[in-house]
This record gives sequence, structure tokens and C-alpha cells, in this order.
Amino acid sequence: MSRLPVIQVFALGGTIAMTPGASAGVIPSLTATELVSAVPGIDKMAEIQADTLAQQGSANLTFEIIADVIRRVNASDADAFIVTQGTDSMEESAFLASLMYRGDKPIIFTGAMRAPGQLSADGPANLYSAVIAATDPAMGGVGLMMNNELHDPWYVAKEHTSSLQAFVSEHGPAASITEGRLYWPRPMPQHALARGVPERFAAVALVSTFLDDDGRILDALPDMGYEGVVIEGLGAGHLPEGWADKAEELARHMPVILASRAKGGRVFERTYGYKGAEIDLIARGLVPAGGLRSRKARLLLSCLLGANVTNWNQTFTAAVKSV
Repeated sequence: MSRLPVIQVFALGGTIAMTPGASAGVIPSLTATELVSAVPGIDKMAEIQADTLAQQGSANLTFEIIADVIRRVNASDADAFIVTQGTDSMEESAFLASLMYRGDKPIIFTGAMRAPGQLSADGPANLYSAVIAATDPAMGGVGLMMNNELHDPWYVAKEHTSSLQAFVSEHGPAASITEGRLYWPRPMPQHALARGVPERFAAVALVSTFLDDDGRILDALPDMGYEGVVIEGLGAGHLPEGWADKAEELARHMPVILASRAKGGRVFERTYGYKGAEIDLIARGLVPAGGLRSRKARLLLSCLLGANVTNWNQTFTAAVKSV
């Protein structure tokens, strides 16, 4: 009889682990062992090791918690890893993990849109699907599994507050499960940027522009302790004229990334030429985020600055060219 693969489950809390609290509403309370025991047949798929590292709503997770997960992965002899957490910040956790993880063993992030006590709770099915993904021979590196779909952390985003189909990738999922098997329409992209866990995480702000906003928030950033900023521009990467001068001044003191508040598409680099458009802003020192969403651009810049990468601009630009 062939050996079952060993899968290490790290539980961080989230809706998948929530039960009614002493007052109104549900709170994180179930352990990793309890989550695993709620999945019928999982013991026939793999030898499961389960550890509870946190019991938090995902709004309270930190960079250091995800870094701790990666350190534990690096020190483990398990064949694959599953991280359960809340869905609110899961796309960011998975992306951050992909920036820090240099290995090729699978790490699958998953969770639930419905708590265990709700009708048709999806947590057990998502955990079962995560095991399928983690044991698939074509899977390597970090993925995010929800609702039978495996997503690349660089592309996926939570786009709905409550739907089981909340997680969407602009170009579709990397793979999906049918009849208990993972089917790959195309290979998982290899982004090849992982640099390991940085010495620290730099404080990077994320601000968004809006119609008829004067950009006064940019004036305050230098005195707030931030080391960089990601600005969500309008459309293809455009700012009001009043923002352009402020962003240029800011770029003299810290890295400034130009992203878009749009859900899809790339930040332009050479089409619009008016003041505050992308050609003007790049000439003023802003660095375009390519197709990377603003909240992930923030994580990438934080890791690069925290690792004291001297050529952060070139490294950031090379990374987002693949997205």
C-alpha cells in the first residue's frame, strides 16, 4: 500500500471556524483539529496534521502571522500545506505568502463564506477541495481554493460580500475540480519573485483618488511614518491635476506606485498625455503597477523595501510585467 501524503493544516480563524459567541454574532472558536474532523473522508486522502496558530477574524491578521506560517512551512517535513483563514483578507495573505515562499511544495489557502452553523456551510467542502489541490502532482507553490476553483494569488480578488462565488480571477481560475479531480486549462503561472521572509515589513500607505478631491491626504503622508505609498488612480492610471504636483513632491521622498481603482486591466504607460495622466505621472517619478491590484502592489512594495532591495524600482517593474 502506497503511503498517504502528509498534509499540515494551519488554522488562523475566520468564518470557517466561527460559532455563536456569548453575545450577538459568531466568533472564531473552532480549532484546526475540529475543522479537519468535520470533513468526511479526508483521512482517506492524506495523513493530516492540524495546528491552530490563531483564532482571528481575518481583518486582524498581520504580516508577521503570515510570515510565521512560511517559517513553519520551511521547517516542516510535510508534503503539502493548507492554511484556513477568513476570506476578507485571504487574497492578500495568499499573495504575501507567495512573495515569501521559495519552495515548491503546495500551500493552499482556503476558508468559508458561511459559518459552520449556517445552512449549507461551505467550509468542509472547501477544505476537502484544498486537499485535492494540495495532493495534485501539478500543483506547486501558493494557491487559493474556494468553491471548487483554484486561483493564482497574483490575480484573484474577493468580489462579493457573501456569495459562494465571491473569489474571481480576471482571466478565470487556474484550475477547477470536477468529479473529485483537479483540471488545469493552463499551467499555473510562475512569477519567480519569492525572496524569502524579509527582515521587516515597510509601512506602505494605500490611498485612492475620487472625483473633485484635492489630494490633501498626500500632504500628510510624509509626517505619518510611511516609507512608500500606492495611489489608486482613476481609469488607466490618472489623477486630478491637483494631485499630480503633490504626487511628484511625494515621489522625491519615498516610492510612489501608480495603480488603478478599476477591477481589471493594466495601468497605461504611453497613451494619455495631459497633466495628471499616466505619461505625465511617470515622468514625475511615479512607478506604474502594471496589472497588479493596488492592495497587492502595497504588499510587494512593503516586502521589497523591508528587504532593503536597493533597486526596488526595477525589481517591482519586472515583477508586475508578468501580471
